[in-house]
Amino acid sequence: STIVYRKSMKRRDFIKQSGTITAGLYAFPTVIKNYQKERIRVGVIGTGDRGLGVAGVMQESDWFDVKGCCDVLPFRLDNARNRFERNASYYTDYRKMLDNPDLDAILVATPLSMHHEMAIAALDAGKHVYCEKTMAFHIPEVQDMAAKVKDSDKTFLVGHQYRSVPLYYRVAEMIQEGYIGQVTNIYVQWNRNGNWRRPVPDPQYERMVNWRMYREYSGGLTAELHSHQIDFINYVFNSHPVRIMGMGSIDYWKDGRETFDNVNNILEYPNGMKVNLISLTANARNDYLMEFRGSKGTIVLGMDEARVYPESEEVKQLTTVDGVTGATAQAIMRGEGIPVKVAHQEGWSNTTYALQNFYEAIVDQAKPYSTVVSGGTTAIVVRLIIDAMVDGEIKSWQPEYKLG
Repeated sequence: STIVYRKSMKRRDFIKQSGTITAGLYAFPTVIKNYQKERIRVGVIGTGDRGLGVAGVMQESDWFDVKGCCDVLPFRLDNARNRFERNASYYTDYRKMLDNPDLDAILVATPLSMHHEMAIAALDAGKHVYCEKTMAFHIPEVQDMAAKVKDSDKTFLVGHQYRSVPLYYRVAEMIQEGYIGQVTNIYVQWNRNGNWRRPVPDPQYERMVNWRMYREYSGGLTAELHSHQIDFINYVFNSHPVRIMGMGSIDYWKDGRETFDNVNNILEYPNGMKVNLISLTANARNDYLMEFRGSKGTIVLGMDEARVYPESEEVKQLTTVDGVTGATAQAIMRGEGIPVKVAHQEGWSNTTYALQNFYEAIVDQAKPYSTVVSGGTTAIVVRLIIDAMVDGEIKSWQPEYKLG
């Protein structure tokens, strides 16, 4: 049998009834609406893999039409032409695209170092903005963007998609309700075994294509990977780190890159909770992982699945006091964990959920799930982590970093 999550249901009843933790779509704050409105016309700045990927989901959705594409790399722009053909206009100067009055919104999917300039220009042009993560490269840029959005009547969404995904929303809710007790440590990793290098058709484009490897443009693994996980932790606990330390180095890929290929960091939150962040590029064991370690149990969260592992005393209660028997009890005793199940819209990706929220925020003039304040806070944390590694110093959150 299956059950649908209700807040009045006790935690043990999840397991007694079905051996799974299940949430219906209505447990997620997004309500599917049938808007009788015109599709929003979007211009895309940056038509690399990520930009074209998001733009493709936009075009295939019920909400957006891609009407403009801009890139300074000719082969990237050719890819966009092949994708959208005559349905869009094409530019090599993003400012000229922003001058197009027929565009309602802009997707900024360029290297991190360019986000601030382009997002500000888009807001100045009267466009709604979907800005890819990490929101900005430097702390003054974050503060400038937050002030600009505050004075604007346009929607500004940062591409931290976990805030829009049903599974992640459900896990956050469980932790906030005390399902696994007090969380004192979170272990986070995002490992891979590969050099992260993209093929370059001409040597003159090396730094532009492989921008993630150069400090002028990128924050490396911390900005490109860990930023998603940091943002989700901030969301779950409605907080941010106050003390940051760590080490980073280039240990394996001796290929001229400048950003680290091996990072290890510790973040301390106001209540003393510690977060361990690890990203490797020469070992892919367990790939992507987040472990929320609480006094009553652990939630292990992957990219698209989650399991709960009760602590030993909790297992004893579940298998004796609560009368859990059969396959569920055996699975718990074997340490297999209890799967967290949520209903998903068929065929939807994390990007689809984020774009739905972007659309609804625009048409309803509502605050998006991932705002300039939350995205900016994460960007400041990312910058502090990078500086802690580069400077070899412990970094602390300062009062002037508070946004909003």
